[in-house]
Amino acid sequence: MAPVALPPGFRFHPTDEELVAYYLRRKINGHKIDLEIIPEIDLYQFEPWELPSKSLLPSNDLEWYYFSPRDRKYPNGSRTNRATKAGYWKSTGKDRKVNSEMRNVGMKKTLVYYQGRAPNGLRTDWVMHEYRLDETECQTNSGFQDAYALCRVLKKTPTTIPKVSSPSSQDNSSFIDINIQMSSDNNDSSVRIVDMYSESRSDDFETSDFSVPIERCSTSLTQGSSSSLCEVGDGQWLQYLNEEEDFY
Repeated sequence: MAPVALPPGFRFHPTDEELVAYYLRRKINGHKIDLEIIPEIDLYQFEPWELPSKSLLPSNDLEWYYFSPRDRKYPNGSRTNRATKAGYWKSTGKDRKVNSEMRNVGMKKTLVYYQGRAPNGLRTDWVMHEYRLDETECQTNSGFQDAYALCRVLKKTPTTIPKVSSPSSQDNSSFIDINIQMSSDNNDSSVRIVDMYSESRSDDFETSDFSVPIERCSTSLTQGSSSSLCEVGDGQWLQYLNEEEDFY
């Protein structure tokens, strides 16, 4: 079957309910499907990477849809043979119900493709959702509800977590240099402030007539009295205060 000519911008993104209640039910019951865009193939005769070329839908979403006859693993059993030449499809999790208009219309099974033979197969990024029609939706009693399954095949894209790179040593050294420069600037500012303050104070001292003795100062403690003795360079006494004379 040749690929379907679709209008620009067309996207085929059906829900689980639409896949089972419309496409699969019409396929099994022999009703016409308005747009034949899901091909019928024996899906397990191909490897998953061969399936995109069998699709009628050109898709950039890495999803493809097929009707596939259900091949029994055993003649009198209900298990489906899902082995391919290079691997096998293995079911994961529990089957989930597909509901439409508050009733169960089918089941959905999730499978993952493994390369090699069980139980030593290698898990891949290929995933399949297999949809089956509930027997109550089949209009005949011939058991045709198990004749076909509708399969959605997709390939998961691996997700990568971006790594946060740590600052390089050069960046750290630059950061330290900036801090040192800022600290140096702050120190220079402090020194300038002290210098300005000292200069202004010395100006006041130079214009004042008051002489301040700053050379040597000693304090002696005697019994019952305290005296503060300050000496200038020539050794003369400048001040003598007795405890008895303070604050009378």
